[in-house]
Amino acid sequence: MPETPKTYFIDAEVLEMIWVGLYESGQDELARVISDNMIAQGCEKLTSINDTSLVVMFWKDYLEEKGFITVDENKTH
Repeated sequence: MPETPKTYFIDAEVLEMIWVGLYESGQDELARVISDNMIAQGCEKLTSINDTSLVVMFWKDYLEEKGFITVDENKTH
């Protein structure tokens, strides 16, 4: 019997839909795992997410870590 693969290749649009579902259901940690991995593998733009607030939330942690933005509860710089 063959071993279960360690890595699966999933279409970017499917991963975007998974990310939206996780984010909207409050599964922030799992959503971040998806976005972090997509970004680390070269994601430059989202193709199936048109809601600006979701696009910002997808990139928020990356932008904060790189020092491009600072987000607090009341305002964005």
